[in-house]
Amino acid sequence: MSLENIPKDIGKAIDKVPEIYDDGLKKTVKESGDVVALIPRTIKAALAPLRKWIAQKEYNVAETEKLLEQKLKNIDEEKIVSPESYVAVPAIQAISYSMNSDELRNLYANLLAKAMVTPTKDAVHPSFVEIIKQMSPLDSMVFKEIMERQVNPMLHLIMKNSDGSYRTFMTNVTDINLASENLISVSIDNLARMKLIQIPEDGFYKNDKIYDSIFQTDYYKEQKRTHPKTSDELEFSYTKKMIEQTNLGKLFYEICVKEL
Repeated sequence: MSLENIPKDIGKAIDKVPEIYDDGLKKTVKESGDVVALIPRTIKAALAPLRKWIAQKEYNVAETEKLLEQKLKNIDEEKIVSPESYVAVPAIQAISYSMNSDELRNLYANLLAKAMVTPTKDAVHPSFVEIIKQMSPLDSMVFKEIMERQVNPMLHLIMKNSDGSYRTFMTNVTDINLASENLISVSIDNLARMKLIQIPEDGFYKNDKIYDSIFQTDYYKEQKRTHPKTSDELEFSYTKKMIEQTNLGKLFYEICVKEL
């Protein structure tokens, strides 16, 4: 069979196909088609925020330039230099991914601003871009509060036995009230994972009064009320902890959080 005859032969074959679709089958096919048609519509709806982000990407970068103008407006012109590309390029790319988060966009903007000023340029570590990528807006707020405090007391809540053994049922309880206790606890874990803070295994404040601010929170009082002594002699108690700043965290704060 020659190639030029294939379309003709296909046409003949189609002509010989009997009418196999009755009205019921046609309806089923139509309904199936409607379902299939829903799939791209659903996907489009799910991706709508990302399409909006793509459309606003240049706008976000332009807004970043405005932020930089504000941050550098009081800096002498001779101190403003081009940032290192290995810092600036990933930071500019990443800032558009922060979408509508003022907190994260401000971290990137501070990073870029410090990378463009001679007194701070050499202190800007390229890992800071990756650190910000791994932070939520809440993480950034919790970090800022921790770094701006003189002391950072923390408790792990436990059920303790008379022999001294215990089981922990809640970690990282503080008096930070930026969100729910569970979300704050997760943020503290994430900040510690990135070495921006540390929680010493045996570290705590000897002065019990430092922990009073936690004892007075509604959350602590509620946990104490809802965890009475059990039938197997377990009692509500706590272990005193503390949050310490790290060298990496101090530098990250100076570069990405603190304003020029």
